[in-house]
Amino acid sequence: MQLVTLKLVTVVGEAIIMDDIAERGMKLGASGHTMTEVMGHGSRSARNVATAGGAKTIKLEFVVSERVAHDIMAFVAEQYLEHYAIIAWLSDVSVMRGEEYVRE
Repeated sequence: MQLVTLKLVTVVGEAIIMDDIAERGMKLGASGHTMTEVMGHGSRSARNVATAGGAKTIKLEFVVSERVAHDIMAFVAEQYLEHYAIIAWLSDVSVMRGEEYVRE
């Protein structure tokens, strides 16, 4: 079994912006993404359908190369961090069939 080290970009925030981030991530070089509805509590209060007036919170993930990861993170920081309830982080991951996640 061959493992390839890549980056996992995780963005958690308001559903209203997640399609835009997913689309931009694909344009920046991601080969795919995963979105799931989540609930939680953080510095900008509890985030779930009940407490956010119906606004959903989404976790968006990309497995990408380091360059693409930094491009996605820069986009999120520039466009959304200041005005939306959002958090983003970058992790190292080891994946099987890693070449399928890199479109460079």
